[in-house]
Amino acid sequence: MPTATARQRLRRFRWRTWTFVISVLVLAPALVLLLLVVAGGAFDADPDPSQGWVVAGLVVQMSGVVVLFVFLVTAWRGGLFRGAWSQPTAVLDRAERRSLLAQVRGRAPVDQGQLPLARYLAERLVAQRHQVLLMVGVALQQIGRAIGSPGPLNLGMTGLVLVAYAVGLLLLRRDAGRAERFLAAHPAGAQEG
Repeated sequence: MPTATARQRLRRFRWRTWTFVISVLVLAPALVLLLLVVAGGAFDADPDPSQGWVVAGLVVQMSGVVVLFVFLVTAWRGGLFRGAWSQPTAVLDRAERRSLLAQVRGRAPVDQGQLPLARYLAERLVAQRHQVLLMVGVALQQIGRAIGSPGPLNLGMTGLVLVAYAVGLLLLRRDAGRAERFLAAHPAGAQEG
């Protein structure tokens, strides 16, 4: 019989795997459509709606709306919005918050007096992993816009959004991984001693 910690790790692994698979399955066709538009030389600011690109762009945008709705549901259920206005770390000044973040990231020694606050911050960082869906949904919306109206401005904005979100996903994954390691190294009952 697996322990509660093992079940939680398994749920996280399944969630990450399915999020990655679904993101790739949704983003890949959208990017292929965008490449077809770019390769076809359809840089008109107002393409002919009979070409079907406008409809394809709207379909991609609607898939982005569906992904954003899934994000809202999973983030709500995962506790991302819970306590947003009443966080214990809200009373700390900037230097104290940075100190806690350094402890969670492993850049500073853990202060046992601040361990409950550091654990809370680490749990919030782990909960932010649901923002992957937010990034995918917004990227789909921008890709759909570029497919439907492939002007230089829309294509440039789409490129910038994709680069920014790729960097954001890497940083999000890194912070969530560090927070998970911090929580594993400092379990809830081990604060005395």
